Amino acid sequence: MGICTGGIKYLWQVGFTKEQSVPANFYIGWCEEAEDAIADNADLADLTELSGNGYSRQAVASGAVDLTAAAYGTNGYKVTTKDVTFTASGGAWNLAKTRFLATSPDDSGELLVKEPLNSGSGVALADGESYDCNMTLQSEP
Repeated sequence: MGICTGGIKYLWQVGFTKEQSVPANFYIGWCEEAEDAIADNADLADLTELSGNGYSRQAVASGAVDLTAAAYGTNGYKVTTKDVTFTASGGAWNLAKTRFLATSPDDSGELLVKEPLNSGSGVALADGESYDCNMTLQSEP
């Protein structure tokens, strides 16, 4: 899991300067790059996001309904999204290696967090196949 520069900037702008507000939804998406190949300062437009055949970013409501916060380790903190389901329809999807969390359903928002998909081996869905996933953001104790 890697928090991106945009994620750090966003947290500062929401928590300290109030330059941004918390959106009604965050969005989980998939891209073709390996997590470690995505620069920490990458923008959403820098990703090779999947497209077509039923693909779209999946919404996760902000707040306690779709996000669970808990203590982690000795002095850490962890936030986990609800599970969302991605389903290919009308054709197969390319191999996706990374899932990411964004503030918008398009490239206008911030790239917050990136994580390997399926332990880094990736997921390629055939027509009609589905895959459930979530996102976890955790501070290190």
